Amino acid sequence: MGDHDHMSQRFFRSSEEVYEQARATLDAAWGHPGPVAITCIEPAATAPRDAEGRVLLAVDVEFCNYSTAKDLLPQLLANGLVEEVTEGDYSQAVRA
Repeated sequence: MGDHDHMSQRFFRSSEEVYEQARATLDAAWGHPGPVAITCIEPAATAPRDAEGRVLLAVDVEFCNYSTAKDLLPQLLANGLVEEVTEGDYSQAVRA
């Protein structure tokens, strides 16, 4: 992935419980898993975490505009269940 690709990404962190609920909601809405066991975002068990154990997620901006994600994300951010972080915060936590 080239450096220019980072400009089109958003970065988030949340508790494992909230992350997995959101993942299940998105998977159900988008028909995952299908015949092949795929999921829309990485399972919390293998996703990167910050120093406090919160799950980190980096997604393309386009991902946030898909149906369901477009509705779900603003609710989670407004409720404080998901926090949007900078690329620097994400990168620092992943490298730690």
